[in-house]
Amino acid sequence: MSDDTTASQLAQAKKVATQELFKSGTPEYDLRSHERAVEAERKAQRAYDEEHGKG
Repeated sequence: MSDDTTASQLAQAKKVATQELFKSGTPEYDLRSHERAVEAERKAQRAYDEEHGKG
């Protein structure tokens, strides 16, 4: 993957995880959705780190 692709994927994953976090305490909050978003963010971070030699 290119640098721009991994950075974009990481940014999108962080955005989704944050959106899910802000739903906490509301009727729209779904723990499973939040956990999936956090896992996607973790995987995107790992891919980004590998792309930049940090892992």
